[in-house]
Amino acid sequence: MVRLLIDSMCDMPEAFQKHPRVDMIPLNVIVEERSYRDKVEIHLDEIHAYMRQGVMPSTSQVRPGDFKKRFEAYAEAGDEVLYLAFTSKLSGSCQTGRVMLREVQETYPDFRCIVVDSLQSGGSVGLIAMELIRLLDAGADLPLLADAAEKLKTHAQFYFSVQDLKWLNKGGRVSKGIAVVGDFLKIRPVVYVDQGELNIIGKVRGDKKAVATLVEKVLERTGDYRDQTIGIAYADPMECQELVVSLQDKLAAAGMPDTAPVPIGTVLAAHLGLRGIGAYFWDERPEVILRDCL
Repeated sequence: MVRLLIDSMCDMPEAFQKHPRVDMIPLNVIVEERSYRDKVEIHLDEIHAYMRQGVMPSTSQVRPGDFKKRFEAYAEAGDEVLYLAFTSKLSGSCQTGRVMLREVQETYPDFRCIVVDSLQSGGSVGLIAMELIRLLDAGADLPLLADAAEKLKTHAQFYFSVQDLKWLNKGGRVSKGIAVVGDFLKIRPVVYVDQGELNIIGKVRGDKKAVATLVEKVLERTGDYRDQTIGIAYADPMECQELVVSLQDKLAAAGMPDTAPVPIGTVLAAHLGLRGIGAYFWDERPEVILRDCL
């Protein structure tokens, strides 16, 4: 059986996460010097509670031993696997997966597994995964699945507006002085997943302008694919409800009423903070992207 392995940096609706041929392997979240397996031993509401107390979580890649156990279980079951990895530009999980795969294949030389570096993060990994799940349901084999993943990954788009600069400061992305002044002036950096890296592509002032900028980017990058579902990424639900509603309303007014709000995962939350809003979407129809490999 062909299976899809994702890591905990893949954000998508729960129905897709629970697909019978999809498995998740966790990155790790470190809180007060204790390491927890993401989405297994610690969950988003717990991370938010720590962050409200001023605790700064850190994160680390998937543990090598977790990869080894997972790959050995697949090999013993006779499964074939595609591992869709969180971008290698921000985590060592992809490379560690490849190293542990080679080790397991020394014992199980017939085990077939392909590792694909998504060069994406959060919801944009989820976009790719959801299309791969549809292909699995249609009977795709492992080579087709890998070919599709490579083609899809360059067309997923993810923009996110950070609403609280102190978390970017704690993570080393901006200085303390910039964070203090920026929060006072309500400066909202807009972050884009660009070839696997999180880059600040602009700064706007105030929530309304931040939401307007996200809508502008969606309209600019979707081209004529306006009838797609736009993923809405948000941080702490207690802090972001108004932002989510505002973005939904603005997208609907622009002719894109179909949205799917999904909270950002624990690892992203640890770096982007309690308050933020984003959008992820395709810049081309998946059936057009995949027409040469189907």
